[in-house]
Amino acid sequence: MQYLSQDLILLALNPQTGKTCFSLYAALDYGLVGSLLLDLVLQGKLEIDNDNRAICAISALRNSAGTAGNTGDEFLNRHLNEVLASSRPRTARFWVTRWRRRYRWFQPIVLQNLVDLGILKRQEQRILGLFPTQRYFLTDESIQREIVQQVRAAVLEGIGLDSRMAALISLMQASHLTDAVFRPEERPEARSRIKAIAEGELVGQAVSKAILTIQTAATLGAVNVR
Repeated sequence: MQYLSQDLILLALNPQTGKTCFSLYAALDYGLVGSLLLDLVLQGKLEIDNDNRAICAISALRNSAGTAGNTGDEFLNRHLNEVLASSRPRTARFWVTRWRRRYRWFQPIVLQNLVDLGILKRQEQRILGLFPTQRYFLTDESIQREIVQQVRAAVLEGIGLDSRMAALISLMQASHLTDAVFRPEERPEARSRIKAIAEGELVGQAVSKAILTIQTAATLGAVNVR
């Protein structure tokens, strides 16, 4: 896949039901939004300020050729130029939270992208004959299997663990998708290795913190209601 969001949603997609895994506190949507930042970092359009790791500061790379605002993708360009236009560097968490609020339901955007590419086919259905819903099925299940196998090899054996794979694994962890990729007996070891891989991935950490904030607020709200 070309973009992290495409890989991430394929990790979450159940090929039998045509639905993505249940996403507690919209964790998957936060992960998908966070993938926008990570794709821009991987393209060399943004950098992470390692001198200020605690807040995961993001700063733009402006080069003399003036190509920082062009990624070759209109959707990514729009978000990159928003970062470039900011009056000051913002944290990764700021952008993840801002864009998550903008795209209250980001999954259909990514799923439709994969439909347009011919990787998925969409089926329209109705629940109880009344409520419309969509399911997405793979046109070639080997595409999903290959991504899953690559993630498993990187986590369990350290094979193919480059910067892009580390970013995907970090997003997988933040999106609570570990159980969808690893068998029950593998999960303790997988979680330990994923934690080590994700420690140096600041945008993934920001996604996780944003989700944790939502979880905490929801828990406190439930307590207050009682």
